[in-house]
Amino acid sequence: MTAMYTLRRGGAYERFIMMLESFLDRNAEVHCVSLTPIEIKHSNYSNHRVVLPFGVKLSVLMIFPVFMLFAGWQKKIDLFVAFNLPYAFIQAVPKWILGKPMVTFVRGDFTVGLSRQDFLKRLKWLTEGIAFLGLLASDLILTVNRGIYANIVSMMGMRKKEAVEILFNNIPSPASLPAEDANGVRMKYGIPENAKVLLTAGILNRGKNIEALIRCLPNHELKDVYLLIAGDSNTATDLGYKDSLRTLARKLDVDQRVIFAGWLEKKELCRIYRASNLFVLASLNEGMPNVLLEALGSDLPCLGSRIPGIIEVLQHEELTFDPFDQEAIVDKVSRILRDAQYAKHVLALCRERKEAFLFDWKEKAFSLATQGIRPLAFR
Repeated sequence: MTAMYTLRRGGAYERFIMMLESFLDRNAEVHCVSLTPIEIKHSNYSNHRVVLPFGVKLSVLMIFPVFMLFAGWQKKIDLFVAFNLPYAFIQAVPKWILGKPMVTFVRGDFTVGLSRQDFLKRLKWLTEGIAFLGLLASDLILTVNRGIYANIVSMMGMRKKEAVEILFNNIPSPASLPAEDANGVRMKYGIPENAKVLLTAGILNRGKNIEALIRCLPNHELKDVYLLIAGDSNTATDLGYKDSLRTLARKLDVDQRVIFAGWLEKKELCRIYRASNLFVLASLNEGMPNVLLEALGSDLPCLGSRIPGIIEVLQHEELTFDPFDQEAIVDKVSRILRDAQYAKHVLALCRERKEAFLFDWKEKAFSLATQGIRPLAFR
């Protein structure tokens, strides 16, 4: 049994669906409690929708545990799965009362993630308490990078060290596309045939640090470079960030070279990977970004911030930069775009890193999540 409070487009939600499918593919019975429909067509899948009696978000913390306790008892569930720490906190009481194990996936920096919740961002003590109790209730914690692993061990001490494991994201299978002229894709977005295309992607929020890329564009080394931003905002706060990016681009007189493509279907995003010259992720915090892995899987040269989650994907000094060092970003980008021999070297390093993430994530997720109970519950 698992839960999803709200649906937000992005890599985390895609991994949540993959997690559900990892159980369904192996004939497990899956029950998901949610406020909005999570539509999966499978005979073993049940989506239990909860209707809140009033509009206070905090009510989720009270109503979901009661609903999950009743549904878990009625359906005789064997395992609780929490897809981030607020859900581990929500499922802690039914888990303890029913005496069932709980596996928690921690997808990103949980202190950042919790502090962004509208009703929690000014209550640091509450966010830390939710994180601590969620971790305490978890029998197994699966996280995506060593930085988050270290944060969990630091918060919980030795009591949870043996219960934390790292499960990297993988490179998903690329969309099947016919051969297509890159110029046709560029024409669609108003990019000149001879221009260089710098691509970044993801949910648009301040943690993505896209302003650092926009500030690079006035540099004479990047005068023919267009920045294509694939993705959009999820919240009202994030919409304000997107507006600030537009304002910055106008102020620097590069707004004609900054293109907001919005949310794209996977096939369209794959076309853009093929039509771009370089993928850059200047984020200040990440779990393990799916868009970076997708770009690697498309054999697109990649650069990223020297932060946990990105550095574990790219590793090489040539592929990483200090996200606060604008000059370093310009130097790295311009060298790859101007020096063909060096660009081949970077691409070779990216293809080497690509190989490390070609594995069956669903199989690993299922194997880790069910270890210890599989003989009884998954025959």
